[in-house]
Amino acid sequence: MHDRRRELRDPPSRGRGSPSRGARTGAAALLLALAAATGCTPAPVEPGEDGRYTIVLGDSYPVGHPISEHGAEYFMERAEKLSGGRITFEYYPSEQMGAADELIDFTGAGVVDMASVAPAYVPAKLPMSGVADLPGMVSSSCEGALATEALMSEGGVLFEEEFQRYGVRPLVIGLIPSYELMTGSTEVTAPDQAQGMQLRSSGGTIDGVVTSLGASPVSMPAPEMYEAISRGTVDGTVLAPLSALPYRLDEAARHSTLGANLGSFTNTYSISEDVWDGLPADLRDALGTAGRDTTRHLCAALDEENTASRKSLAEGGMVFHRLTGTQRERWAEVTGPAQRQWAEHVESIGRPGSDALDSMHDELERVRDDRE
Repeated sequence: MHDRRRELRDPPSRGRGSPSRGARTGAAALLLALAAATGCTPAPVEPGEDGRYTIVLGDSYPVGHPISEHGAEYFMERAEKLSGGRITFEYYPSEQMGAADELIDFTGAGVVDMASVAPAYVPAKLPMSGVADLPGMVSSSCEGALATEALMSEGGVLFEEEFQRYGVRPLVIGLIPSYELMTGSTEVTAPDQAQGMQLRSSGGTIDGVVTSLGASPVSMPAPEMYEAISRGTVDGTVLAPLSALPYRLDEAARHSTLGANLGSFTNTYSISEDVWDGLPADLRDALGTAGRDTTRHLCAALDEENTASRKSLAEGGMVFHRLTGTQRERWAEVTGPAQRQWAEHVESIGRPGSDALDSMHDELERVRDDRE
């Protein structure tokens, strides 16, 4: 069978692709349309003359981003080592192989072999898989990632109900925790002070959080946040310190809550099921182990990066208003119902939202018990 992936590849390399993002995404979109029109199934990865399997990994994150550095790059190095060099990678960061909301389709269709897939970017496809992103759900990256890993593994409700239907299998789970409300010129320490605000949202479950505060979620690309907050186009954003620092939001947003725990952001690195099934069993084992190792390495790195980023933002002029116990309880009262409301919404579109929510709470309890 003709391998569509070959039409997008440079010579095999662990380096980054040089063609422009527009050229690659245009070619990828064309191949995806052709695949849909012809009903072609993805071709499995075949070994080269040297017996090595080359996996094309498309990433939405730029080189140097913590998820890229401690997620994709660590995973590739670990997989190559565990496979004895029989697995190699071609790595395309910065949406070279497709936009963040396209990569799940490109992976399932075989345009790429593996890619970053974040539920918040594809809520229509993965509405349940943002369960860890709900407010008040997790207190750390490792807590959230290890609980989510169980639900996204084979047999888990998120894998069986969502990822499997799109032909992809999560191998690495990364979670950015501790989303706070960051505002331009208005100090907010109580949830009712956010009523009527226009807040940039990353989408998915965070839209529901913003709405629960009586504010309006505004969708916009992350690079536009700085100017939008500076000009007052939006009043602020709900974001984690780690995600705010690269955009220098300390120069635009002067205030942030500390302790509101308004949600998280879940990302996966997911492989095509057809590619997975076509690999020898020992290489599937190597990739699975590399994925689990990476999930644990990545979560520790993200927890450290989040703390360090908060310090850097404070040094840049952002004031973090640490909430008292009473204030945190008030935020929890307002955002707490969002969990059940989310489950009810997911149920209304035909997915087992309550099962996902209950399973997440069960896994979090298990993780907490294991870590004590």
